[in-house]
Amino acid sequence: MLKSKVFQRLIEIKREFLSNLRPEMMEKWDGKSFTRRSPLTMKRLVMIILRASPFSLQIRLDDFFKEIGNKEETVSKQSFSTRRSFLDPNIIKKSFELTVETMSSCEDLILFKGKYRTCAIDGSIVILDNALLEAFGGSGKNNDCASALASLCYDPLNEMILDAGLYTYGTSERLAALAHYERVESLPLPEGASNLYIQDRGYPSKELLAHLMDNGHFFLMRVRRRFNVDFDLSGDDEVVSFKHDSKTYQVRVFKVTLDSGEVETLISNLPEEDLSSEEVGAVYFERWGIEIKFDSLKNNLELENFSGRSEKAVYQDFWAKLDLSNTLSALEYSTNDVIEEKTADNQNKHKQTTNESRLVTKFSDKYIEVLITEDPDERLELFDELIAEIARRPVEVKPNRKFERKKPRKKKFSDRHKRSLR
Repeated sequence: MLKSKVFQRLIEIKREFLSNLRPEMMEKWDGKSFTRRSPLTMKRLVMIILRASPFSLQIRLDDFFKEIGNKEETVSKQSFSTRRSFLDPNIIKKSFELTVETMSSCEDLILFKGKYRTCAIDGSIVILDNALLEAFGGSGKNNDCASALASLCYDPLNEMILDAGLYTYGTSERLAALAHYERVESLPLPEGASNLYIQDRGYPSKELLAHLMDNGHFFLMRVRRRFNVDFDLSGDDEVVSFKHDSKTYQVRVFKVTLDSGEVETLISNLPEEDLSSEEVGAVYFERWGIEIKFDSLKNNLELENFSGRSEKAVYQDFWAKLDLSNTLSALEYSTNDVIEEKTADNQNKHKQTTNESRLVTKFSDKYIEVLITEDPDERLELFDELIAEIARRPVEVKPNRKFERKKPRKKKFSDRHKRSLR
Protein backbone atom coordinates (compact mmCIF):
# COMPACT_ATOMS: atom_id res chain seq x y z
CA MET A 1 0.00 0.00 0.00
CA LEU A 2 1.30 3.44 -0.97
CA LYS A 3 1.27 6.40 1.41
CA SER A 4 -1.03 8.31 -0.96
CA LYS A 5 -3.69 5.59 -0.46
CA VAL A 6 -3.32 5.05 3.30
CA PHE A 7 -5.88 7.69 4.33
CA GLN A 8 -8.69 5.95 2.47
CA ARG A 9 -7.60 2.63 3.96
CA LEU A 10 -7.57 4.15 7.44
CA ILE A 11 -11.15 5.36 7.11
CA GLU A 12 -12.28 1.86 6.11
CA ILE A 13 -10.42 0.39 9.10
CA LYS A 14 -11.96 2.94 11.48
CA ARG A 15 -15.45 2.24 10.11
CA GLU A 16 -14.91 -1.46 10.70
CA PHE A 17 -13.49 -0.80 14.16
CA LEU A 18 -16.52 1.31 15.12
CA SER A 19 -18.97 -1.25 13.74
CA ASN A 20 -17.37 -4.05 15.74
CA LEU A 21 -17.31 -2.21 19.07
CA ARG A 22 -18.80 -4.25 21.88
CA PRO A 23 -18.91 -3.51 25.64
CA GLU A 24 -17.25 -6.85 26.38
CA MET A 25 -14.11 -5.60 24.59
CA MET A 26 -13.39 -3.48 27.66
CA GLU A 27 -11.02 -5.06 30.15
CA LYS A 28 -13.11 -4.21 33.23
CA TRP A 29 -16.62 -4.34 31.81
CA ASP A 30 -19.24 -4.49 34.57
CA GLY A 31 -21.73 -6.44 32.46
CA LYS A 32 -24.23 -3.55 32.43
CA SER A 33 -22.59 -0.55 30.78
CA PHE A 34 -23.76 0.23 27.22
CA THR A 35 -26.48 -2.44 27.30
CA ARG A 36 -29.45 -0.08 27.76
CA ARG A 37 -31.02 1.84 24.89
CA SER A 38 -29.64 5.35 24.64
CA PRO A 39 -29.08 7.99 21.92
CA LEU A 40 -25.43 7.87 22.99
CA THR A 41 -24.43 4.36 21.94
CA MET A 42 -20.90 3.11 22.46
CA LYS A 43 -20.15 3.68 18.77
CA ARG A 44 -21.41 7.26 18.87
CA LEU A 45 -19.56 8.00 22.09
CA VAL A 46 -16.27 6.82 20.58
CA MET A 47 -16.86 8.86 17.38
CA ILE A 48 -17.43 12.03 19.40
CA ILE A 49 -14.23 11.46 21.37
CA LEU A 50 -12.19 10.60 18.26
CA ARG A 51 -13.22 13.80 16.55
CA ALA A 52 -11.53 15.63 19.45
CA SER A 53 -13.24 19.01 19.03
CA PRO A 54 -12.08 21.65 21.55
CA PHE A 55 -15.48 23.34 21.69
CA SER A 56 -17.72 23.05 24.75
CA LEU A 57 -19.22 19.63 25.28
CA GLN A 58 -22.77 20.76 24.58
CA ILE A 59 -21.78 22.35 21.25
CA ARG A 60 -19.85 19.19 20.42
CA LEU A 61 -22.85 17.00 21.14
CA ASP A 62 -25.33 19.22 19.29
CA ASP A 63 -23.02 19.36 16.26
CA PHE A 64 -22.57 15.60 16.26
CA PHE A 65 -26.25 14.75 16.18
CA LYS A 66 -26.79 17.39 13.49
CA GLU A 67 -24.02 15.82 11.38
CA ILE A 68 -25.47 12.31 11.64
CA GLY A 69 -28.89 13.65 10.57
CA ASN A 70 -30.59 13.47 13.98
CA LYS A 71 -30.57 17.13 14.94
CA GLU A 72 -33.77 16.71 16.96
CA GLU A 73 -32.04 14.02 19.03
CA THR A 74 -29.31 15.09 21.43
CA VAL A 75 -27.98 14.48 24.93
CA SER A 76 -26.78 16.77 27.69
CA LYS A 77 -23.13 17.18 28.58
CA GLN A 78 -23.92 15.63 31.97
CA SER A 79 -25.23 12.50 30.24
CA PHE A 80 -22.14 12.40 28.04
CA SER A 81 -19.80 12.74 31.02
CA THR A 82 -21.61 9.96 32.85
CA ARG A 83 -21.56 7.75 29.78
CA ARG A 84 -17.85 8.27 29.08
CA SER A 85 -17.01 7.33 32.69
CA PHE A 86 -17.83 3.71 31.73
CA LEU A 87 -15.64 3.72 28.62
CA ASP A 88 -12.22 2.11 28.90
CA PRO A 89 -9.62 4.58 27.47
CA ASN A 90 -7.89 1.58 25.91
CA ILE A 91 -10.73 1.47 23.37
CA ILE A 92 -9.55 4.86 22.07
CA LYS A 93 -5.93 3.70 22.35
CA LYS A 94 -6.80 0.71 20.16
CA SER A 95 -7.92 3.10 17.41
CA PHE A 96 -4.54 4.88 17.69
CA GLU A 97 -2.68 1.56 17.48
CA LEU A 98 -4.65 0.48 14.39
CA THR A 99 -3.74 3.78 12.73
CA VAL A 100 -0.03 3.34 13.52
CA GLU A 101 0.03 -0.27 12.30
CA THR A 102 -1.68 0.69 9.04
CA MET A 103 0.62 3.64 8.33
CA SER A 104 3.70 1.60 9.24
CA SER A 105 2.70 -0.94 6.59
CA CYS A 106 3.15 1.51 3.70
CA GLU A 107 5.68 0.23 1.20
CA ASP A 108 7.06 3.66 0.24
CA LEU A 109 8.05 4.96 3.67
CA ILE A 110 11.05 7.29 3.70
CA LEU A 111 14.00 5.53 5.36
CA PHE A 112 17.46 6.88 6.16
CA LYS A 113 19.89 5.20 3.74
CA GLY A 114 16.90 3.18 2.55
CA LYS A 115 17.03 0.91 5.59
CA TYR A 116 16.59 2.84 8.86
CA ARG A 117 13.30 4.19 10.20
CA THR A 118 14.08 7.35 12.18
CA CYS A 119 12.55 7.15 15.67
CA ALA A 120 12.93 10.37 17.64
CA ILE A 121 12.05 10.05 21.33
CA ASP A 122 11.26 12.92 23.67
CA GLY A 123 8.92 13.94 26.47
CA SER A 124 6.96 17.07 27.30
CA ILE A 125 5.05 18.25 30.34
CA VAL A 126 1.27 18.43 29.89
CA ILE A 127 -0.69 20.78 32.16
CA LEU A 128 -3.89 19.32 33.63
CA ASP A 129 -6.83 20.58 35.64
CA ASN A 130 -5.89 20.77 39.33
CA ALA A 131 -8.66 18.29 40.11
CA LEU A 132 -6.15 15.70 38.86
CA LEU A 133 -3.32 16.78 41.17
CA GLU A 134 -3.58 13.68 43.34
CA ALA A 135 -3.79 11.31 40.38
CA PHE A 136 -0.86 12.68 38.32
CA GLY A 137 1.23 14.80 40.71
CA GLY A 138 2.19 18.43 40.33
CA SER A 139 4.90 20.65 38.94
CA GLY A 140 5.95 24.12 40.03
CA LYS A 141 7.70 25.48 43.08
CA ASN A 142 5.11 24.04 45.43
CA ASN A 143 4.20 20.99 43.31
CA ASP A 144 0.67 22.34 43.14
CA CYS A 145 0.14 22.55 39.36
CA ALA A 146 -1.35 19.25 38.15
CA SER A 147 0.89 17.94 35.39
CA ALA A 148 1.73 14.76 33.49
CA LEU A 149 4.59 13.53 31.30
CA ALA A 150 3.67 12.89 27.67
CA SER A 151 6.31 10.81 25.91
CA LEU A 152 6.40 10.22 22.15
CA CYS A 153 8.35 8.10 19.72
CA TYR A 154 8.01 9.92 16.41
CA ASP A 155 9.14 9.21 12.86
CA PRO A 156 10.08 12.69 11.54
CA LEU A 157 10.75 11.55 7.98
CA ASN A 158 7.20 10.21 7.64
CA GLU A 159 5.53 12.55 10.17
CA MET A 160 4.06 9.67 12.14
CA ILE A 161 3.70 9.09 15.89
CA LEU A 162 4.88 5.51 16.35
CA ASP A 163 4.18 5.18 20.06
CA ALA A 164 3.19 7.29 23.04
CA GLY A 165 2.51 7.23 26.75
CA LEU A 166 1.00 9.52 29.36
CA TYR A 167 2.61 9.18 32.79
CA THR A 168 2.48 10.76 36.22
CA TYR A 169 4.62 13.85 36.70
CA GLY A 170 8.16 12.91 37.68
CA THR A 171 8.18 9.61 35.77
CA SER A 172 11.64 8.94 34.33
CA GLU A 173 11.87 9.67 30.60
CA ARG A 174 14.25 6.71 30.33
CA LEU A 175 11.55 4.44 31.70
CA ALA A 176 9.15 5.78 29.06
CA ALA A 177 11.81 5.22 26.39
CA LEU A 178 12.18 1.55 27.34
CA ALA A 179 8.44 1.11 26.77
CA HIS A 180 8.79 2.80 23.36
CA TYR A 181 11.57 0.45 22.27
CA GLU A 182 9.48 -2.61 23.03
CA ARG A 183 6.35 -1.43 21.24
CA VAL A 184 8.06 0.17 18.21
CA GLU A 185 10.06 -2.98 17.53
CA SER A 186 6.75 -4.85 17.11
CA LEU A 187 5.48 -2.49 14.39
CA PRO A 188 5.63 -3.41 10.69
CA LEU A 189 8.83 -2.44 8.87
CA PRO A 190 9.95 -2.84 5.25
CA GLU A 191 11.96 -6.01 4.76
CA GLY A 192 15.58 -5.59 5.81
CA ALA A 193 14.94 -2.29 7.61
CA SER A 194 15.70 -1.44 11.24
CA ASN A 195 14.73 1.28 13.69
CA LEU A 196 17.18 4.08 14.50
CA TYR A 197 16.43 5.71 17.86
CA ILE A 198 17.45 9.38 18.03
CA GLN A 199 17.50 10.91 21.50
CA ASP A 200 18.70 14.04 23.27
CA ARG A 201 21.27 14.32 26.04
CA GLY A 202 18.82 13.66 28.89
CA TYR A 203 18.44 10.00 27.93
CA PRO A 204 21.87 8.33 27.76
CA SER A 205 23.01 6.15 30.66
CA LYS A 206 25.30 3.17 30.60
CA GLU A 207 22.37 0.95 31.48
CA LEU A 208 20.21 2.30 28.65
CA LEU A 209 23.00 2.06 26.08
CA ALA A 210 23.77 -1.49 27.16
CA HIS A 211 20.09 -2.41 26.90
CA LEU A 212 19.91 -1.09 23.33
CA MET A 213 23.08 -2.84 22.20
CA ASP A 214 22.25 -6.13 23.92
CA ASN A 215 18.96 -6.16 22.02
CA GLY A 216 20.51 -5.29 18.68
CA HIS A 217 18.89 -1.84 18.44
CA PHE A 218 20.53 1.11 16.67
CA PHE A 219 20.77 4.57 18.18
CA LEU A 220 22.14 8.09 17.72
CA MET A 221 22.26 10.18 20.88
CA ARG A 222 23.69 13.42 22.14
CA VAL A 223 25.53 13.10 25.46
CA ARG A 224 26.10 15.77 28.06
CA ARG A 225 29.58 16.88 29.06
CA ARG A 226 31.29 14.73 31.65
CA PHE A 227 28.90 11.86 30.94
CA ASN A 228 32.02 9.87 30.08
CA VAL A 229 35.54 11.33 30.20
CA ASP A 230 36.69 9.15 27.30
CA PHE A 231 33.82 10.50 25.16
CA ASP A 232 34.86 14.07 26.01
CA LEU A 233 38.51 13.48 25.16
CA SER A 234 37.93 11.54 21.94
CA GLY A 235 38.36 12.94 18.46
CA ASP A 236 35.72 13.00 15.75
CA ASP A 237 34.42 9.59 14.61
CA GLU A 238 36.47 7.64 17.09
CA VAL A 239 35.54 4.25 18.56
CA VAL A 240 35.40 4.39 22.36
CA SER A 241 34.72 1.63 24.87
CA PHE A 242 32.77 1.72 28.13
CA LYS A 243 31.88 -0.92 30.70
CA HIS A 244 28.59 -1.86 32.28
CA ASP A 245 28.00 -4.87 34.53
CA SER A 246 31.49 -6.23 33.73
CA LYS A 247 30.71 -6.19 30.01
CA THR A 248 32.52 -4.00 27.49
CA TYR A 249 30.67 -2.06 24.81
CA GLN A 250 31.95 0.04 21.92
CA VAL A 251 30.32 3.11 20.38
CA ARG A 252 31.35 5.62 17.76
CA VAL A 253 31.85 9.14 19.11
CA PHE A 254 31.30 12.20 16.90
CA LYS A 255 32.05 15.87 17.47
CA VAL A 256 29.61 18.28 15.82
CA THR A 257 30.27 22.03 15.76
CA LEU A 258 27.12 24.15 15.92
CA ASP A 259 26.67 27.52 14.20
CA SER A 260 27.32 29.13 17.59
CA GLY A 261 30.74 27.50 17.70
CA GLU A 262 29.75 25.16 20.51
CA VAL A 263 30.87 21.53 20.10
CA GLU A 264 28.36 18.77 20.83
CA THR A 265 29.18 15.10 21.37
CA LEU A 266 27.07 12.45 19.63
CA ILE A 267 27.36 8.69 19.98
CA SER A 268 26.05 5.89 17.79
CA ASN A 269 26.42 2.19 17.11
CA LEU A 270 25.61 2.47 13.39
CA PRO A 271 28.30 0.91 11.19
CA GLU A 272 30.68 3.23 9.35
CA GLU A 273 29.21 2.41 5.93
CA ASP A 274 25.78 3.61 7.09
CA LEU A 275 26.78 6.79 8.94
CA SER A 276 29.72 9.05 8.17
CA SER A 277 30.97 11.95 10.24
CA GLU A 278 29.70 14.29 7.49
CA GLU A 279 26.17 12.91 7.82
CA VAL A 280 25.79 12.60 11.57
CA GLY A 281 24.82 16.21 12.27
CA ALA A 282 22.08 16.23 9.62
CA VAL A 283 20.68 12.91 10.82
CA TYR A 284 20.60 14.02 14.44
CA PHE A 285 18.92 17.29 13.40
CA GLU A 286 15.94 15.21 12.19
CA ARG A 287 15.13 14.90 15.91
CA TRP A 288 13.84 18.46 15.74
CA GLY A 289 10.74 17.04 14.07
CA ILE A 290 9.46 15.78 17.42
CA GLU A 291 9.72 19.29 18.89
CA ILE A 292 7.57 20.55 16.00
CA LYS A 293 5.10 17.72 16.60
CA PHE A 294 4.70 18.61 20.28
CA ASP A 295 4.12 22.23 19.26
CA SER A 296 1.46 21.11 16.77
CA LEU A 297 -0.23 18.84 19.32
CA LYS A 298 -0.38 21.55 21.96
CA ASN A 299 -1.27 24.53 19.79
CA ASN A 300 -3.08 23.23 16.70
CA LEU A 301 -4.79 20.17 18.20
CA GLU A 302 -4.97 21.69 21.69
CA LEU A 303 -3.70 18.61 23.51
CA GLU A 304 -3.95 20.29 26.92
CA ASN A 305 -7.55 21.40 26.35
CA PHE A 306 -9.14 18.30 27.89
CA SER A 307 -12.91 17.87 27.72
CA GLY A 308 -13.20 16.31 31.18
CA ARG A 309 -11.65 16.38 34.64
CA SER A 310 -11.41 12.66 35.33
CA GLU A 311 -8.46 10.37 34.69
CA LYS A 312 -10.49 8.43 32.13
CA ALA A 313 -11.43 11.59 30.25
CA VAL A 314 -7.78 12.70 30.13
CA TYR A 315 -6.57 9.37 28.76
CA GLN A 316 -9.46 9.21 26.28
CA ASP A 317 -8.69 12.68 24.95
CA PHE A 318 -4.93 12.02 24.92
CA TRP A 319 -5.23 8.96 22.69
CA ALA A 320 -7.89 10.65 20.53
CA LYS A 321 -5.63 13.67 19.82
CA LEU A 322 -2.69 11.41 18.90
CA ASP A 323 -4.92 9.28 16.69
CA LEU A 324 -6.23 12.43 15.01
CA SER A 325 -2.67 13.68 14.50
CA ASN A 326 -1.67 10.50 12.67
CA THR A 327 -4.88 10.45 10.62
CA LEU A 328 -4.13 14.02 9.54
CA SER A 329 -0.60 12.96 8.55
CA ALA A 330 -2.09 10.17 6.41
CA LEU A 331 -4.38 12.70 4.72
CA GLU A 332 -1.42 15.04 4.23
CA TYR A 333 0.39 12.34 2.23
CA SER A 334 -2.42 12.62 -0.33
CA THR A 335 -2.70 16.40 -0.31
CA ASN A 336 1.06 16.80 -0.72
CA ASP A 337 0.96 14.49 -3.73
CA VAL A 338 -1.68 16.72 -5.34
CA ILE A 339 0.29 19.88 -4.53
CA GLU A 340 3.50 18.40 -5.90
CA GLU A 341 1.76 17.40 -9.12
CA LYS A 342 0.17 20.84 -9.53
CA THR A 343 3.39 22.78 -8.87
CA ALA A 344 5.77 20.48 -10.77
CA ASP A 345 6.12 22.90 -13.70
CA ASN A 346 5.99 26.09 -11.63
CA GLN A 347 9.06 28.22 -11.17
CA ASN A 348 8.52 28.63 -7.42
CA LYS A 349 11.52 29.65 -5.36
CA HIS A 350 10.45 27.33 -2.53
CA LYS A 351 8.73 23.98 -2.42
CA GLN A 352 5.05 24.09 -1.49
CA THR A 353 3.29 21.86 1.01
CA THR A 354 -0.01 21.42 2.85
CA ASN A 355 -1.22 24.24 5.10
CA GLU A 356 -1.61 22.52 8.49
CA SER A 357 -4.33 24.83 9.80
CA ARG A 358 -6.37 24.30 6.66
CA LEU A 359 -5.77 20.55 6.87
CA VAL A 360 -7.05 20.39 10.45
CA THR A 361 -10.07 22.62 9.88
CA LYS A 362 -11.30 21.00 6.65
CA PHE A 363 -10.86 17.45 7.91
CA SER A 364 -12.51 18.19 11.24
CA ASP A 365 -15.56 19.50 9.37
CA LYS A 366 -15.82 16.28 7.34
CA TYR A 367 -14.54 13.63 9.79
CA ILE A 368 -17.95 12.38 10.96
CA GLU A 369 -19.37 12.48 7.44
CA VAL A 370 -16.63 10.27 5.98
CA LEU A 371 -17.09 7.82 8.87
CA ILE A 372 -20.86 7.43 8.54
CA THR A 373 -21.24 7.57 4.73
CA GLU A 374 -22.23 4.03 3.73
CA ASP A 375 -21.93 4.16 -0.04
CA PRO A 376 -18.29 3.47 -1.12
CA ASP A 377 -18.61 5.66 -4.23
CA GLU A 378 -19.93 8.56 -2.16
CA ARG A 379 -17.04 8.13 0.29
CA LEU A 380 -14.56 8.17 -2.59
CA GLU A 381 -16.15 11.36 -3.89
CA LEU A 382 -15.87 12.87 -0.39
CA PHE A 383 -12.18 11.90 -0.25
CA ASP A 384 -11.48 13.54 -3.61
CA GLU A 385 -13.34 16.72 -2.66
CA LEU A 386 -11.60 16.92 0.72
CA ILE A 387 -8.13 16.41 -0.73
CA ALA A 388 -8.72 18.94 -3.51
CA GLU A 389 -10.09 21.55 -1.09
CA ILE A 390 -7.13 21.21 1.32
CA ALA A 391 -4.54 21.22 -1.49
CA ARG A 392 -6.03 24.39 -3.03
CA ARG A 393 -4.16 26.68 -0.62
CA PRO A 394 -0.63 25.35 -0.01
CA VAL A 395 2.14 27.14 1.89
CA GLU A 396 5.82 27.53 1.12
CA VAL A 397 8.52 25.50 2.84
CA LYS A 398 11.36 27.87 3.67
CA PRO A 399 14.52 25.88 4.46
CA ASN A 400 17.11 26.67 7.13
CA ARG A 401 14.76 28.78 9.23
CA LYS A 402 15.87 29.08 12.85
CA PHE A 403 14.03 30.18 15.93
CA GLU A 404 15.16 30.83 19.46
CA ARG A 405 13.71 28.40 21.99
CA LYS A 406 10.90 30.09 23.89
CA LYS A 407 10.59 29.93 27.64
CA PRO A 408 7.86 27.44 28.64
CA ARG A 409 4.57 29.00 29.62
CA LYS A 410 3.53 28.56 33.23
CA LYS A 411 -0.21 28.93 32.93
CA LYS A 412 -2.84 26.40 31.88
CA PHE A 413 -4.03 25.94 28.31
CA SER A 414 -4.14 29.25 26.45
CA ASP A 415 -6.26 30.04 23.40
CA ARG A 416 -3.98 32.84 22.21
CA HIS A 417 -3.27 30.81 19.07
CA LYS A 418 -5.77 30.93 16.24
CA ARG A 419 -7.90 27.84 16.51
CA SER A 420 -7.70 25.43 13.60
CA LEU A 421 -9.61 22.53 15.16
CA ARG A 422 -13.36 22.44 15.69
